[in-house]
Amino acid sequence: MLDQATIVLRMLVKTRVLGVTSGMIAVAAVASSATTISAGAVGDDGPCDLSNEPWIYPAEAEDVTDPVSWARFAWDGFVALNWPQLEGGQPGEPDTNADICTSPTGRPAFLQWMQKEQLLLEGGVSPGTWAAPTYVTPTYTPSDGGPTLPLLGAISMTTEPNLVDEFQEAFSGRPLIDQAGNYVLFQIFLNKSEFEYFSQNRYYDAANQYQAFQPGGVFQPFPDSGQPDNFDPPIELEDWAQQGAIELKASWKQLSEAEIASNRFFMQDVYFASNISAAEPPCGPVTVGLVGLHILQLTPSTGSTWFWATFEQVDNVEVEPSNPTGVPSFNPGPQAECAPPYVDGYTCNAEECEAADPSGTTDCPPMPPVDGELPNVCDSDPTMAVNVSRVPEMLIPDYVQSMNEEFQSQLPEPWRYYKLLNTIQPDPNGPCCIPPNSDNTVNTCYMTNVTMETYTQYYDFISLPKCNGNETSPLSMNCTDCHAVAKPKGAPTVPGTPYPEPSYQVFSFMLNNARNSCPADFNHDLIVNGADLGLLIGAWGTSGYTFDLDGDQFVDGNDLGELFVTWGGCPRAGSSEGLLVDEVESKTGFRAFARNVNR
Repeated sequence: MLDQATIVLRMLVKTRVLGVTSGMIAVAAVASSATTISAGAVGDDGPCDLSNEPWIYPAEAEDVTDPVSWARFAWDGFVALNWPQLEGGQPGEPDTNADICTSPTGRPAFLQWMQKEQLLLEGGVSPGTWAAPTYVTPTYTPSDGGPTLPLLGAISMTTEPNLVDEFQEAFSGRPLIDQAGNYVLFQIFLNKSEFEYFSQNRYYDAANQYQAFQPGGVFQPFPDSGQPDNFDPPIELEDWAQQGAIELKASWKQLSEAEIASNRFFMQDVYFASNISAAEPPCGPVTVGLVGLHILQLTPSTGSTWFWATFEQVDNVEVEPSNPTGVPSFNPGPQAECAPPYVDGYTCNAEECEAADPSGTTDCPPMPPVDGELPNVCDSDPTMAVNVSRVPEMLIPDYVQSMNEEFQSQLPEPWRYYKLLNTIQPDPNGPCCIPPNSDNTVNTCYMTNVTMETYTQYYDFISLPKCNGNETSPLSMNCTDCHAVAKPKGAPTVPGTPYPEPSYQVFSFMLNNARNSCPADFNHDLIVNGADLGLLIGAWGTSGYTFDLDGDQFVDGNDLGELFVTWGGCPRAGSSEGLLVDEVESKTGFRAFARNVNR
């Protein structure tokens, strides 16, 4: 944690103040002449050749049949994502008078993109506009007059914190704890093209997704290029926003003083919410560094798979010669008593973890599951550090490594210390396929990011069928293995499988996370009545998620009371307006009745 004096001293020693934007102090590191790279120092077509407009995120690879072209496409996107944001511009609008080489510590454009929590609000209400969202990501100013900084993991300063999604990894429900004992935090972003898609179709309200699959309804596909004809009616996006739907997941490590001084991480100073109670003050201020960036994108040629790229900071699990600490972020290093690899990775679920090699033994197991209450993410406990290794199959292909070296040689600190691990895209001769279609093949069976899929680097953590005509090990794991089940709310599935029909296999879980403005409308006819009551009674005493209206994981009288409260016409889907038919005489009375039913 940083006190105010430490932050001020650090700014005086290491930076010069450029200005203040949205309460966040923007700074530029004073680099030595040995590490400063100007735009003129790079060759033609480099990341700072401004004639190529490198601040515009590309919409498609130049040669969709060439994996090398996809690797360059990923790096071009990484540069555009981290291009300095235009001060006073739209969220995500790049500053075309700056560049990532001469302003390497400018606030990246992607940090201004909309976050998942801003799009998918309680009750499925409208998220507002791209420039003026309904929910504005909060900042925090301590009462002692400390710095005003972004506040991660909170819906607002008055509601209960929403940090579980920000520190627990998908499927395993486990946190990643670095070698200092600090929790790694996560954020999910979407680009303007995807936001306009959600806004135009009102799919931020699950009720509207369900209606798209009712008689006469039509589900609108995600934009694949950001061009006007991707939208109905057409929308003319700015040149820097003309891509298909893009989602990002960023992972942030709390940095030590030595790591801060190394200039090997993109850094920002933040507070983050306590996950114990809204009454608890936020943790911080703390300097966090970007350690992982996972990219999911729809392009004109990737509708059957989407495109995937994953980047990591180079010090995550390996020790490079240039690393001044000699210890990776997520394992204790080669000189430790228990050195990596740790039984070649782990496979975990919410209850237990197993070594990928059942015959192996280790003295450095991953963190055990948390029993009972959640841990306090504000605490630091080095004894709980997770010792991570990368599964041996996750080798960086030679052509990807060459692309890494090309871009790293032309980028300044901190961006030269990031690497592309791999990409996923369609490959008619690929070794692995995306179920349920065995002909839908991709270029690799293995692609995981150790900061986000720490415990799921192999496939057997999830009991889904896998198609692999080439008899690839069932332990193989890539992004599509999980995301193949993603679909809109209400979309039909292939009989006997959890997979959507191929035309509705969207690979994004964003739709699944939408809230419902009328959750008691179980049959989706826009009215809560006896038909829905019958469905709830049929699920009585179960833990059915659909009918658990109060979120206590049990269908009982409390849920009955919630159903009666919303009896009648549903709200206008996607708005904050009242019921179309107000048939509720007394909400208090219905809830009192439900309490008596439970007794």
